[in-house]
Amino acid sequence: MAIIHSFQSYLNLRSHTHGHSTHHRLTTISRCKPKLNSISLIACSSSSSSSSHSNALLFEAAKHTVDTYVESGMVVGLGSGAASSLAIHYLGQKLSVGQLKDVVGIPTSVGSASDAAKAGVPLHQYQHSLQIDFTFNDADIMEEVSLNAVIGRQRLEGDESIIEEKKILDVTKNLVLMVTEKQYKSGVEGSIPVLVNSVGWMETAEEIDDLFVGDAEVWRRACIGRGHAGPTGGEFPVVTREGHNVLDVIFTSPIPNLAEVAKLLDNIDGVAGHGIITKTPCRAVIAAQSGLCIIDNATTTVNNY
Repeated sequence: MAIIHSFQSYLNLRSHTHGHSTHHRLTTISRCKPKLNSISLIACSSSSSSSSHSNALLFEAAKHTVDTYVESGMVVGLGSGAASSLAIHYLGQKLSVGQLKDVVGIPTSVGSASDAAKAGVPLHQYQHSLQIDFTFNDADIMEEVSLNAVIGRQRLEGDESIIEEKKILDVTKNLVLMVTEKQYKSGVEGSIPVLVNSVGWMETAEEIDDLFVGDAEVWRRACIGRGHAGPTGGEFPVVTREGHNVLDVIFTSPIPNLAEVAKLLDNIDGVAGHGIITKTPCRAVIAAQSGLCIIDNATTTVNNY
């Protein structure tokens, strides 16, 4: 009851404008948003399709990330997602021509391990005592200024693991998250994946639903292309390799504070993990049509390219 009351009190802040309310915080963040329209132009063909143009922007983000932050001799966490895949292949090219040497990659997923093998990036499995110098990763959506983010919305079939991915992101010395301009939001919207113990999953789902009542719907994720899916996941719910079910907590209004939601989820019995990333220091490489914007949440610096 204390957790539920805490969140309800927290939600009430959004309807007030006095004191240090959440509404005031969001207004402040909006003023702090970097002027992405002023960034210098990336060269791409104006006749390219939307998809190829998006890939070109992501490649610029991936290239900048590898060129700026990866050095010879590093142990590098290899992220998951479209931009990370491009970064892995670009890293492999730099290793193949000798521009970088003695780099070892730690894959965050089966997909990133496959990309690294194809690109010729030497791999090592993560071990608890291993020091990871730098990690890059995609984010599905990112909160302005704080750079708190959500992963695991689209990925995460049985072979993938949010727990493993987050473990590598948490222990890395330096983290860069790559997103597009559209994914950088003052109010994060949409779903947050939550991993729950398979035994008693419905009770956990009901507790989450009660916690965010009126603001979110809770659905158990179903395997893609396998029968009819519904709120309970149908006949073929996703089961992760650790044996967890995946709940998609789908928020119907903007979330004013991802870190607060993460704390509330962490306090629920039966929750084994979730897709919210909160890390300082962290940098964001934001790919916009007009160029790149680099933001550091530890120093609040913004650099445009």
